[in-house]
Amino acid sequence: MRIAVTGASSFIGKAFIECAAKQGHECIAIVRKRGTIGISRLCTLVQRMEMEEYADLGRNFPDIDCLVCLAWDGTRGSARMDAERQRKNYEWSLSGIKSMLHAGCRLIVTAGSQAEYGSYNGIITENTKLCPNTEYGKYKAMLYSDAAYACEQSGAVLIEPRYFSLYGPGDFKKSLIMDTVKRMLKNEPCELTQCIQMWDFLHISDASNALIKLIECENAKGAYNFGSGDCRKLYEFIEEMRTLLKSRSKLNYGKIAYPDTGMVSIRPDITKLKDTIGWKPEISFAEGIMGIAEVLKDEDG
Repeated sequence: MRIAVTGASSFIGKAFIECAAKQGHECIAIVRKRGTIGISRLCTLVQRMEMEEYADLGRNFPDIDCLVCLAWDGTRGSARMDAERQRKNYEWSLSGIKSMLHAGCRLIVTAGSQAEYGSYNGIITENTKLCPNTEYGKYKAMLYSDAAYACEQSGAVLIEPRYFSLYGPGDFKKSLIMDTVKRMLKNEPCELTQCIQMWDFLHISDASNALIKLIECENAKGAYNFGSGDCRKLYEFIEEMRTLLKSRSKLNYGKIAYPDTGMVSIRPDITKLKDTIGWKPEISFAEGIMGIAEVLKDEDG
């Protein structure tokens, strides 16, 4: 399959391309003009385009089987509440999708997250009502809805993995897992929220493998929650990390306040994903953490 990937230099993008290439798929990486991908050796082509140029995607790539849309600007911190910034993401992404559909692409993948469900703290299925409480979540939900309509009108299929909490080597250095592992390796204090919310971590390699299987599955369609099924209180994961790393770090629970949007628990139901592709995660949380630790140790020399 010939797959074009926007946001190819992202944490998810690089891991997906590596997995897809290993499975024999041909990958076209679309990165920003100043961006770097790091695994260009696995790509047939690396195309430099800004998001505002995505209306030209179909003209530039008229023979693509699948478009994977991972590019999105402003996914962290206060940027998630920047309505204008998020609106542009939505408009540029949708223009790219429509352009590719017009060129004959018949499989579109958008990337969703827990943000589309909002602060719902129960078990979340794909039928749970979308109630986003950030501009980021609102425009992500809008993109899914409008992309689904555009695909239906064109006779194409839309798949959306909704990532709840991915982790692994190469993740954002200030993410909870990456920052905490680094501090624990140095026995430094860790400042945390109360960590009483429910959480589910999925390793990036397992997420990439699952998405490839969905793309290859003839019956796959619509949204799929991506999680590991190992759901427990966040502090239990933190305590396990300290034990695994044999760290003497002091864990300062409650030092960081929850955001104004409130405490969010992550409890994804992944039954649909398992039933559709017969999938289950292969990397345990312990294995994932030790893998990250080894990478960080190598980086520090």
